[in-house]
Amino acid sequence: MNLSSFFETAVPALSRNKSAELGDRTQYIGSSDVASCARKFYLQRKQPATPNLSTLLKFSRGHVAETLIENIFVAGGVKPLFDTQVELQHPEYPLKAHIDFLFYADFDGTPELHVVEVKSVNGIPDEPYPQWIDQLAYQLGLLRIHHPEGKLGGSILAIDLNAGQVHQFNGFEYNDALFNYLYCRALYLLDCLEGREEAQPSVSQTCAFCAYRYDCPAMTLPKVELPPEIEMLACKYAKLNSTKNRADKEMKSIRQELLDFTGPNFKGRSTKVDLVVSSVAPTMAVDPEMLKTQYPDVYPGVLKGRAGYTKLECRPVKGATV
Repeated sequence: MNLSSFFETAVPALSRNKSAELGDRTQYIGSSDVASCARKFYLQRKQPATPNLSTLLKFSRGHVAETLIENIFVAGGVKPLFDTQVELQHPEYPLKAHIDFLFYADFDGTPELHVVEVKSVNGIPDEPYPQWIDQLAYQLGLLRIHHPEGKLGGSILAIDLNAGQVHQFNGFEYNDALFNYLYCRALYLLDCLEGREEAQPSVSQTCAFCAYRYDCPAMTLPKVELPPEIEMLACKYAKLNSTKNRADKEMKSIRQELLDFTGPNFKGRSTKVDLVVSSVAPTMAVDPEMLKTQYPDVYPGVLKGRAGYTKLECRPVKGATV
């Protein structure tokens, strides 16, 4: 039984089935479209590309997360309070939204409309990504059109299945100015499809999954403008790396103090820590420079290839606070 080859066809079929639940995506502008790159949106419609198996599996985590959250809501006894995959249609233009969870009342029974957008992540971010906020704002805007009166709010539920963590970014409300911007952007996307506007690229975290990034002008070296969410991650990485360097220096100093106390061989214990010091016997190793100098004919024959790797550097800009 070869499951690998089976997955090659079954996973794309699963993706198509899930997409079919949202209707024909070529016939309307959805919330994820409005929050995404216009160039990617345009090319997806004009030059459809099937993501690779790895990307499709990552996308499927979102469906798994939604199913898990629904099961949790049902187990918690609040099934009567919400509906799933609620479709909202703009009254004039082909603009739609599919809400993951729409609650009609708070847990205490107080009437309100509350949108819950579920996001599967690999690590809970410190703040919700701008695309998530735009997607939720678009949904709240279409919901407000259908429900002009009453309390209306929303939240983003980020869930990391690997780490077993979930975090709610709460407190979002309908914002007339933000929805008006997103509404105009949706009309701009329609104009792009009709050839009245040029679909401009925009850089975001979702570039990681884009099938059209290989020739995207927004990703052209030598310099790419970092989107806020990537800047946040890079700053966090730089800060952690700086902390690691400081920790290495401090550990070196502490190590010497401990060795001054213990000597070369030692075993000690307290209620909190074991302290063990042992000696490692010296070993012999080939000196590459000496070999190259003294045996130049032999040296090429003993060379061993070493795989390259991707080097990542995040350095604070001079004068900036990370």
